[in-house]
Amino acid sequence: MQKFIQTIQKKFQELSKKQIAIIILIIILIIIASFTINRMAKDNIEAGIWVKGYDMNDVDLDTLSKYGITDIFLHSSAVDIYGEKNVSNWIKKANSKNIKVHLWVQCFYNKTWINPINTTTKDYNYPYFNKKIKEIQKLAAIEGVGGIHLDYIRYPGNAYEYSYANGVTASNAITTFVAMVSGSLNDNLTLSVTVMPEREGIKYYGQDPQALSWYADVVIPMAYTGNYNQDSEWIQAISAYFKQTAFWANVCIGIQVYVSDADITSLSAKKLKENSQAALDGGADGIALFTWELMKVWFDLNSLNR
Repeated sequence: MQKFIQTIQKKFQELSKKQIAIIILIIILIIIASFTINRMAKDNIEAGIWVKGYDMNDVDLDTLSKYGITDIFLHSSAVDIYGEKNVSNWIKKANSKNIKVHLWVQCFYNKTWINPINTTTKDYNYPYFNKKIKEIQKLAAIEGVGGIHLDYIRYPGNAYEYSYANGVTASNAITTFVAMVSGSLNDNLTLSVTVMPEREGIKYYGQDPQALSWYADVVIPMAYTGNYNQDSEWIQAISAYFKQTAFWANVCIGIQVYVSDADITSLSAKKLKENSQAALDGGADGIALFTWELMKVWFDLNSLNR
């Protein structure tokens, strides 16, 4: 092997500067082509909305279609409440309005937090990963489902506490789980993931936007202005940051439709449009409204400048 390497080094040294430049150019073109092909293969979400499971039958699909909604994230609890057949029939109705339905799955939090790492063995929590993926596969198999939407793929803010010498870290655990989910799904399903809208997501939440963007079709930063006491300029900045960071996937910005978690008064149609436009102006490929339950006023999403 060493002799082979020495031979390669010798051959490389014999090349002219022009030949080396051509080789480097070819490598760069291959990388660009790979990036372009990968991005072109990714699905997008232009105008989404989150719907809680118990609200399924109350949603007016005609209204959503009228105002430009293209995608619905339906909480997976709808399956427990109404049954697979009823959910499938509802999805067909949504599809008839040209609305795609993604089942919304909570991953590492559901009343209690689940650590993606087994702190005893200092390895990934594979038993939980496998159990959750089986649940996801069952949901994905429901007729009409167009995508899987992963939520709570994170730590509650203490990811920095979990980093071991063997390479097992909080962010690697989260990424490994998403990679496993991605590999378990059919290619015709859209995989989207929510991330916290912060620049230190790796440190606090174990969320590496760049790594996650390789496995997900759409990365969705939850840029909820009220919870962060911010405005539309902040949304635009968040959009630009994640568009640059999660560059392997499309980016859809989550827009809060109410004042804050402490005040669920609905925002005005004017403010919702302003915040949505800011996300697109920052470079996002789409926006998603959180949530249908608190969406009391509407604006025409088709009027946004894309």
